[in-house]
Amino acid sequence: MLIFVNGDIHISDFSFYMNAPPGTATTTWQFGTVPYVGLLDGITFMGRQANVWVDRIHIEGLPDPTNQYFGFNVVNALHFTGEFPRSSTPWDWYFLSGSFTVRNSSFSTAYVGISQDGFVKSSTVTIGGSPSTGNQLANGGGGIDIEASENSVIEVSYNQSSGMYAGFWVVPWQPEFVPTSPSWYSIHDNTFIGTAQYADGFYLYDEVPPFIQAAVWNNTAEVQATLSEGIGVYNTKGTAVWNNTVKGSDGYDGIGLWSSSQDTVIGNNVTGFTVDPTGYAQIYLDPYTTYDFVLCSNPSNTVLNQGTNNVVIGCQQADPAAKSAGPADSKRSLGLQKGKPWVRQP
Repeated sequence: MLIFVNGDIHISDFSFYMNAPPGTATTTWQFGTVPYVGLLDGITFMGRQANVWVDRIHIEGLPDPTNQYFGFNVVNALHFTGEFPRSSTPWDWYFLSGSFTVRNSSFSTAYVGISQDGFVKSSTVTIGGSPSTGNQLANGGGGIDIEASENSVIEVSYNQSSGMYAGFWVVPWQPEFVPTSPSWYSIHDNTFIGTAQYADGFYLYDEVPPFIQAAVWNNTAEVQATLSEGIGVYNTKGTAVWNNTVKGSDGYDGIGLWSSSQDTVIGNNVTGFTVDPTGYAQIYLDPYTTYDFVLCSNPSNTVLNQGTNNVVIGCQQADPAAKSAGPADSKRSLGLQKGKPWVRQP
């Protein structure tokens, strides 16, 4: 609908409603290898240098069941991205640097509400930022989509965000963009809700080389359907998951560490999360975890530790005989990644 290229940009106090009925928003075009009929973005910010402030806006799309992958007539409601072409060569784009601040806004019925993705470096991204400036995101695939950046600082705080895959995720942008240095992620005081079966409240998914340095604290993660995960932490090193609350019934795990190393899980309230008989435990460490540290807030909290050299203190050990998942059948370490990178092909 709108594209801004470079500059200092402040937009506020309006609403976009993208009301094209199913199959009519655009002609068919290729999103990677996926045929798509719909808008890529409601509003896009791109170029080489952009400083963006967004206040008090609302963007809303419609479901589109004719689109088998995305399911909506817009992919990103609001988008900050380094996708400005430098040449006609595929993936030859300028890097985008600057700032991106979104406050007091709401987004509904898009594949994702707020998205920051590939070829972003040396930037500051703030989604929410204070108790009085949080955003509302609902009725989509995911609420907040944060993808790999380089040498940047990202804060996601004081938002309420839900989605059928997850309320929030951090995922890579490989193979097209591999950061040469990691970014710092502060994720706190949010409510993240997974609304469908197999969803996460929120999850972080790192790659090699690592691009995530993260602290995750004081969030509420809720799952509203069965066989889901409250907080998923995949392949990260040194991530801190402290003082979060996880809620849900008949799930796989409240907090899951998957192929992680040197992560700390301390003081989280998982008492309100119940585990399905086919699930793992309120806190789960898969067979590929190593040197992680878990300190429970309640001695009745169940932990299944299948990794090596992990330290678990103040928890109730789940029965490993009853929970016999091994390296070959740790289900959620495979194929959970639902972010947009998984359909990108040159």
